[in-house]
Amino acid sequence: MSQQINLFDERFRRSRRRFSAATLAWTLAAVAVLAAATQQLYAYQTRSVQRVLAQTDRRVAELRDQMVRFGKELSAQGTSSALGDEMARVEERLRARRTLLSNMQTGAGNAEGFSTYLAALARQTMDGVWLVGIEIDADLVVKGRALNGELVPAYIRRLNQEESFAGRSVSELRLSAKPESHLEFSLSIPLGKGPS
Repeated sequence: MSQQINLFDERFRRSRRRFSAATLAWTLAAVAVLAAATQQLYAYQTRSVQRVLAQTDRRVAELRDQMVRFGKELSAQGTSSALGDEMARVEERLRARRTLLSNMQTGAGNAEGFSTYLAALARQTMDGVWLVGIEIDADLVVKGRALNGELVPAYIRRLNQEESFAGRSVSELRLSAKPESHLEFSLSIPLGKGPS
């Protein structure tokens, strides 16, 4: 009479650890690299905004010098209100850019930056309307094309349904017809203040 003996026991099987020290170290290294890359991206964006601000400061100084020269030249003829108005517009734009830069550096205002606006624009698609450009300054300028003029107000209403655009008014709307059977439009939406 023969008898078979099973010498296999589950307790002796080598078990694999799912969260080993090596896995944890690789995960921490990946997080550190991602954090460093994000920090470098924000630093790059801040430097480019600072360059624009420095250029604006130089332009304001040039305009101020021109205003002083023109003021001396025109003093015999009387004061020019157009020059004063232009200077006020330039100073207002400089003030808006400085506020924007300050908000970006301190995290005040919208901490997510412009991503909420860009995501909202990406979500709102409409047949017959397409975007051709976006400019971000003190205002968000959206440039696009539409197959007919009725689509532009409908597109603005759809944008107004997005949380980031809700209650914001379009400060400037430009339309121009092209012979290629489409209409070009440009929307200017102020970003400096909250919804009005």
